[in-house]
Amino acid sequence: MYQNNKRTQSKRCLICKEPVLKFFSVSDLFSNHCICSKCFNEFEVINEHKYLDGYPLTILYRYNDFFKSLLYQYKGLNDYMLKDAFLDYYKELLINYYKGYIIVCVPSFKEENNKRGFSPIEGIALSMGLPLFTGIYKKEKYKQSDLKDHQRKEVYRKLGIQGGERLCHKKVLILDDVYTTGSTLKACIQLVEPYKPSKIKLLVLSKSRQ
Repeated sequence: MYQNNKRTQSKRCLICKEPVLKFFSVSDLFSNHCICSKCFNEFEVINEHKYLDGYPLTILYRYNDFFKSLLYQYKGLNDYMLKDAFLDYYKELLINYYKGYIIVCVPSFKEENNKRGFSPIEGIALSMGLPLFTGIYKKEKYKQSDLKDHQRKEVYRKLGIQGGERLCHKKVLILDDVYTTGSTLKACIQLVEPYKPSKIKLLVLSKSRQ
C-alpha cells in the first residue's frame, strides 16, 4: 500500500508541476488525471450547448486569462506535453459520448507546425484516442483575429481539403480550440458537407468574450 501511495504522490501536474494527488485514498488508485484539481478549477467551465448552421456545438470553457496563458504556452512556447491538459477532466466522458466518430481537426498553418514540431489541435485530439482526419489545410497564412468581419465570412476560401472521401457516411466531430465568430467552424462544415457524413457535431475548447 505504501508503494501505491508513493507512486500517486510522485505524479506531477502538467501545468503547475505540483503533485496531482496530495492526499491518498483508495479511489486515488483509479485516478488517471494529469492535472491537479487546483489547476482544473482555473478553467472557467461553461459547458455551453448550441447549434451552428444546424449542427450541435459544445463549448467547454470560457477563454479567460488562465486558458489564454495555457494555450500560449502550448502553441507559442511549444510545450507539447500540455496537449493532455485541456481535456483531462472530460476525457472519459467525451470518449464515450463521441464513440464511433472521426475527429476532423481545424488546421493551423503548415509552416508554423513544422517550426513547433506538431499540430496543436491534432495533439489535443490525440488525447481522446479517436480516429483523426487531418485533410483540411490552410492555403495561406492568416490569423483569425486579424481578419475583418467581411473577411471572416470568406474564410472557407482560405481552406482546402484532401482525402475527404474518408468522411463519406461517417460520424464526424469537428474540433477547434477557440470560438469567436464561428467563421472557421462554418468553413470546415462547408468543406465536409459534400462528402455526406452521417452526422456532424462540433466541439470547441473555449469561447472568447467577444
